[in-house]
Amino acid sequence: MTAPMTSEAFLQRFFAPPNLIWPYTEPTSPVAKTMLPFLSALTERGECPAILPCRRNDLADATVVYVVCWDTAHAGRVRALLEAAVAHHWCRFDGRVARLDSMDAVDAAVLDLVGPGTTFVLRPTSQTATATLTALRRLVATIGSAPLRVAKVPRPIGRMLREFDLALASGAVESSATLLREIEAYGGVSHENIAFLDIRRLAQLGKDQELLAHGSLPTLVYVDPPRLVREGVLAAWARARLVRPLPSAEVDGALAAIQAARPDVAMLVDDVVARTTDPDVSTVCALVAIARQDASLAGLLIANPTVDASVRTRLRFATQESSVDEVRVPTPSITQPPTDPEAAVVAKAPVDSWMEWVSRLGTEEGSPLESGQALDWAPAWQIDAELARAIDVLPEVATDDLLAGVAALLEADDLDHPAARTAAALVRRYLVAERFTPFDLGAICALLAIFLRSGPKPESYREVLNDVRDFAHQWVGVGNATRAIDLADVVVCGPVGDVPARTNFVTTLLSPINQQRHRLPRPLRQLAGLVTEDVALGYDWTVAESDSVEQSSALTASRRILLYSLDTGTLARLERTIDLQWPNMRVEVSSDKDGNPALKQHARNADLIILATRRATHAATGFIMDNAQGALIRYPNGSGSASMLRAVESGLAELLD
Repeated sequence: MTAPMTSEAFLQRFFAPPNLIWPYTEPTSPVAKTMLPFLSALTERGECPAILPCRRNDLADATVVYVVCWDTAHAGRVRALLEAAVAHHWCRFDGRVARLDSMDAVDAAVLDLVGPGTTFVLRPTSQTATATLTALRRLVATIGSAPLRVAKVPRPIGRMLREFDLALASGAVESSATLLREIEAYGGVSHENIAFLDIRRLAQLGKDQELLAHGSLPTLVYVDPPRLVREGVLAAWARARLVRPLPSAEVDGALAAIQAARPDVAMLVDDVVARTTDPDVSTVCALVAIARQDASLAGLLIANPTVDASVRTRLRFATQESSVDEVRVPTPSITQPPTDPEAAVVAKAPVDSWMEWVSRLGTEEGSPLESGQALDWAPAWQIDAELARAIDVLPEVATDDLLAGVAALLEADDLDHPAARTAAALVRRYLVAERFTPFDLGAICALLAIFLRSGPKPESYREVLNDVRDFAHQWVGVGNATRAIDLADVVVCGPVGDVPARTNFVTTLLSPINQQRHRLPRPLRQLAGLVTEDVALGYDWTVAESDSVEQSSALTASRRILLYSLDTGTLARLERTIDLQWPNMRVEVSSDKDGNPALKQHARNADLIILATRRATHAATGFIMDNAQGALIRYPNGSGSASMLRAVESGLAELLD
């Protein structure tokens, strides 16, 4: 492990050529006295950032000032201080951290000290340089020796686990990775359960090869993992080892493969997993039933319409040859009465439907949903009105457990049959409970998309949009700009139940962001411009580009991008934005649910692939991963157009590094 850089070593590197303002920190230099107020921050890291000037040549107007913060959270706090100290008087400041160049000696010194995303670069003119340093010196004196603010109280592990489930279900990929690291660092969760979470995430991302190479997999197949973990492993094995659709002549080879599999993935197959709707999983289960000569399991799978046709034929043959004695009959469980009469309790009946689960919330029998628990239940859309009414009358004490089940509802969402009233009821519950973390806003966006997909009546349309508007002032801002644009775009792209309600909704969400548009990157401003243009708001999203604002011209080199999502409206909006920002890019879009020759060709030719996992099928994402030849693959932190655009922008920047 590399030892941390000392402040002395950093200063020697920072003030070495090409920085000519204080060569090698010579103590007799006139600059030394000017620098004294700024240097103590390096030795005693507190809330005060390190403020260091740099001049790369003898021109007076070439001086810039590096404001070095200790981490990204610290940078967020310093941003507001710089805005107040210098932005409106002495130098232009757009609020964004600088993108430092690791090939530049001065930038490299800063990167080695604090890493990326932590440093602001101010560029005063020759006329305002002295006044800027005076203002910064005043800022340093004001902050003084205030200690660095560090969060010491960890969040409850249960909340982190619920947020992880919600991040996966809503497609917030980067957030799920951050949460997984946080859960692991927190402690108190076994290595086995951490591995379960990691495998679920890899399965959601379609990273089949990485999942099958997971170091814990040989052990986990023997410890009764949760259903979603089982299905994730079985689906990955099927995509990596079987040809789909499976020709009749290949069935014997597939049986041999499942019997020789290491680790023994057949251990993951049971009667519960056999009810899956994933054709990859059901086909593997059918092969296991044939290999085991398990007539009971085969009988379940014959009734499963997703099993591969050639394997289904062999299943029928296997059940005909099996004798009645071979059929396994589940043994009913018998609860023995406790020896202490006072300790007798009534055994809770299992929860087997959405209505049963909601009815128990707020009582002693209520509990959050476990991952995969609702996959066998009758779909929510079949009881939509009844379920929505039950959610609306739940007491406030049940809110936590109710919202913990949103991830399960999103996982079970049927694109062709939206549970619109249930989604609206859950949105209202988020609003009343004032839950507006980034994870909650991602869930609200996904629920709003479900509601709109149903083509709601004008009165319902107005009611839901106005409810969200009423609480928007609590979270709308530049920090949540991506989420706000995602929500506005979902509404603009959806059915129009009421034109004034739609216009007012977009105005409420995007007007505050438009007022601070100078803090947004250019692609995000262009996307917001398309959204407001569709509702004829006439907002101006252009800003005067300063020297400190990154230029997008370097990104106009011809690249091939593949955008994948099942949301065709998002793809169309994103394709149009990319064409405006980077006209030389070659963009291919796909919403196919399975692999095909066209998708294979797009994946092989792409330099950058963006996969939206909230609106994706594992069969297609795994197919893309298998056929990508050296492409950079990135996942947006959400499924909306703004989230996908941020992934495109960061991916293109990484390609150029």
